[in-house]
Amino acid sequence: MRLLEFTWYRDDASDNRSPRLDGMTIIKKMLSTDMLPAGLTERQRFMSFAELFEHFSNTGELDPADDVPFRASMNSISIGTTLLGRCNGTFTTVRRERRQVLATNDDRYCLARNVESREARIVCRDREAVLKPGSMVLLKLDEPFFAADGTSYKRFTNVHLPVMALSARLAGLNDLVGRELPPGGALSLAMDYSELLLDHPAAVDDAGLAIAGHLLDLVALGLGARGDAGKAARRRGLRAVRLQALLMILQKRFLEPDFSARKLAAVAGLSERYVHELLYEAGASFHERLLALRLRKAAEMLTQADPRRVSDVAFECGFNDLSYFNRCFRRHFGLTPTAARGH
Repeated sequence: MRLLEFTWYRDDASDNRSPRLDGMTIIKKMLSTDMLPAGLTERQRFMSFAELFEHFSNTGELDPADDVPFRASMNSISIGTTLLGRCNGTFTTVRRERRQVLATNDDRYCLARNVESREARIVCRDREAVLKPGSMVLLKLDEPFFAADGTSYKRFTNVHLPVMALSARLAGLNDLVGRELPPGGALSLAMDYSELLLDHPAAVDDAGLAIAGHLLDLVALGLGARGDAGKAARRRGLRAVRLQALLMILQKRFLEPDFSARKLAAVAGLSERYVHELLYEAGASFHERLLALRLRKAAEMLTQADPRRVSDVAFECGFNDLSYFNRCFRRHFGLTPTAARGH
């Protein structure tokens, strides 16, 4: 069985078995039924996946659909005790039984979002909540729960958050467990941010500790943090998460010749003025960041054994004017693109 599991860390751990990143371990996991050995029966395929899913996600158990072959996939990022997870497949329910509660001794909060286009049902603490599309629910992993929506295919996204860290930002959390939390505001932004990181896991490598803090701030703010705690969460969380989203979009689209601050703002759902403000506060303007990304890419291409002409490299890196590219390249690196090719 081929489970893909990767562990990243920046400093040199004294014990190779406990890698650390600024004191915080980062573990990324991917699992899919496509990774399982060929020739398994449907029952064997489900049992193999379900066992690994339960162990690695620590969210719950799955019940397979009877009317379609079992197929599923999951990926997760653990940043210390904070976990971002996503799963989809042909299963009918997700259950957390008393057996698993006792076996794992995990008391984290779990914020889950209904990402389907239909309502989902959550049973927790002997009461039922109906989650509309986009709505969320706060659960406790030291309590049983049950989730279903009456169909054979499921998708869900969840974030596990340490109790002490979240409770330090917000009182009265226990009263919110098991209740529908409507979409919008900081909670939806936290889940959107989690989805973005799951799509671009490399973004976590250099900022794991900060990202975990940003998620905690956003969730606390979305759940009702007020006063000084709310102000601090808004200052740290909202702006930081929006900045990170802007940088990831910019990293993905900087090669587009007509990419602009206006387009970046439109993709991020922010005003152009706010985009300029966030980027400038973080140390460089939109134009400076875009130019630096394009020049670094051009330099990378020029120093490789690449038969393309300098003009072709410039145009592929988003420059429409070769003279402008040559001037910028020389100013940035201290030599011409042609000279860089010869180094």
